Amino acid sequence: MYTENMESDLIHSSLFISNFDKGEQIMRKTGIRIVSFIIIFCFLIGYVNHVLSVKSGGIYRTQKFYELEDNTVDVLVLGSSHAFANINTAVLWKEYGIASYILGGSSQPMWNTYFYLKEALKTQTPKLIVLEGYRVVEEEEYVMDSFIITNTYGMKWSRNKIDAIRTSVPEERQMAFLLGYTQYHNRYTELSEEDFLRDRGSKMYENWKGSQILMKTTPLEVPNIGDDIADIKLTEKTEKYYRAIIELAQEKEIPIMIVISPYGGIVPDDQALFQTAEKIAGEYGVPFVNYNDRSDLLRINYETDLAEESHLNYRGGYKLSKALGEYMVSHYDISDHRGETIYTSWEDDSRYLYALMTNQQMKEMTDVDEIQEYIQEQNYDVFLSIDGYGSADNETSGKFLDRMGIVDLGYGGGIWYLKNGREHIWKSGDGEAVWFFETQHNDFGVKRTRLEDGSYKNEIIIDNQIYKTVQNGVNVVVFDQTAGEVVDSFGLDADDVYKLKR
Repeated sequence: MYTENMESDLIHSSLFISNFDKGEQIMRKTGIRIVSFIIIFCFLIGYVNHVLSVKSGGIYRTQKFYELEDNTVDVLVLGSSHAFANINTAVLWKEYGIASYILGGSSQPMWNTYFYLKEALKTQTPKLIVLEGYRVVEEEEYVMDSFIITNTYGMKWSRNKIDAIRTSVPEERQMAFLLGYTQYHNRYTELSEEDFLRDRGSKMYENWKGSQILMKTTPLEVPNIGDDIADIKLTEKTEKYYRAIIELAQEKEIPIMIVISPYGGIVPDDQALFQTAEKIAGEYGVPFVNYNDRSDLLRINYETDLAEESHLNYRGGYKLSKALGEYMVSHYDISDHRGETIYTSWEDDSRYLYALMTNQQMKEMTDVDEIQEYIQEQNYDVFLSIDGYGSADNETSGKFLDRMGIVDLGYGGGIWYLKNGREHIWKSGDGEAVWFFETQHNDFGVKRTRLEDGSYKNEIIIDNQIYKTVQNGVNVVVFDQTAGEVVDSFGLDADDVYKLKR
């Protein structure tokens, strides 16, 4: 029978359930807020960590490796700067269609190379591993902190990264390196725009495959290391990981070859260590090619092909890479992927690096006629101004301007923009003028301003930098859209009979 007491119980029960539901809703909302806060906090910490983290080539080279599609790398190149400065992925691609990647860091010891290989094999199954073996010369058990950071901090968190750090750092200091942030938390005083941008804001890194070719030239004498050099043992730690690299490749049934790049600073002790490394490789039946013994076959010119004692420049790297590519396709089953859509990034990377090499050749030219022909041959964009009392009356300036198609000089000055070295897109005329435009990576501006004395000031502005080499004469700025860089900025100086000035 329904009673008032029963009604009261139902009311209290309903209130209890209602209050319980409200409490549950409050707890749920509180939980969502806490979880949201944790997610946002972790995101912010991750972003701050990304901004503050060291962004050396070695670290970024590893990070970019993770972006590759699985099993697209046919040739994996490992090693130190002797690998990424001397071996040119662009040459391997353009000449042979080899899809290669250089995974290494500065002064990388063999133990870091070993863990790089273990990490790489998670996503790639190369047809060939090339170990640039210069670092068998390593004598220390632990390298400098900066090199430890360079060769471990690009790795994703995994057992390999932890083991790499533990192998690279004395036990009492391992926690500091494992935390990571403690090694670069005060970088905020060094931050630049590239710390906040994807691919560091550089066109170089968009399709990067690890090469970091050097452009400067240091003339050196041909090294003379002598004959009959006695072998020197590798250090215990270096030999352990040198063998481990070879054994891991063979365990995975991936061919491996050892390469030593030619360099000007080689000494007898280096050669003695290379001889030992070659004998160890022989124990495993692994090819070992020391190009210091074959530099004459590469036609290395020690006056023009080296950046400094340790590395080849772009000319020497081209020669080494071409010879190495020929060896690869002759001895291993490596496909030519040119024209395949999935390998478009290798084509783009090759085009970019070849542009850098082509641009460097122009920077080294000193003959005005040769420069003018090269500008149009390479289809460079050109910004040109006639400043001060510069004119076309001189044979040098007149010939240069005429060949660039600039003949409307009745007003005696101005600015021109020529696309592809020939197509006249814009000119200022003899009065004031302003024109700005931009591309994906660069901003361009040209301004012609009348001054109080009635003369005109010309400005060529690229990425907020004003380019002007001579005050009186012809100023020329050459820009390469492929590389996204100013190739050259020079002037024909009216104050010095229109001589070339840079």
